[in-house]
Amino acid sequence: MNALTAIEPQALELESGADKVPDLDAWRTRGRDLARTRLTIDFELGDWLAYGREHFAPEQIELALGDIAADVEQARHLRKVEKVARAFPPSQRNTALTFEHHAHLADLPTQEALPLLQKAGQERLTARQLRVEAMLRKVDLGLVLPREDDPEDDALLSLCRAWNRAPVSVREDFSEMIADCHMGVVEP
Repeated sequence: MNALTAIEPQALELESGADKVPDLDAWRTRGRDLARTRLTIDFELGDWLAYGREHFAPEQIELALGDIAADVEQARHLRKVEKVARAFPPSQRNTALTFEHHAHLADLPTQEALPLLQKAGQERLTARQLRVEAMLRKVDLGLVLPREDDPEDDALLSLCRAWNRAPVSVREDFSEMIADCHMGVVEP
């Protein structure tokens, strides 16, 4: 049995009963703390892994990771967080953005990724919007070809290119058409 399977599932325990209910400010503070932890935990885990790789033998790391990752999906996640933490050392991270924002740019060279991070922060791009920006930039740089085996990526790239080539007035009209169709068929 590895270490993770021995741990009981976690649940947030809040005081209950009329005399134990936290006040609104205490409850909000706890929520902010939880949200902050959610935003930083993957970077912390990635930094921890990078430190281990620098200070311990590869076989020691693999044994430790075997104890930590309960399944293939968790092992994949550990590799992802390590890759992103290495791509963006603490001094290059944009604290206004999520780990996922950074993850979408981890494959780009630093001189390409950092301006996109800055743009995402300034324009308040969602992680999904930044993913599209990163995908287009990777294609432009010749780092990846559009995936022919992934029809969703291919369709997304095609839509992005068409959108970017269209005049603003056409984009406005099309935006209204999309809103009116409620994710159904767009009628011209």
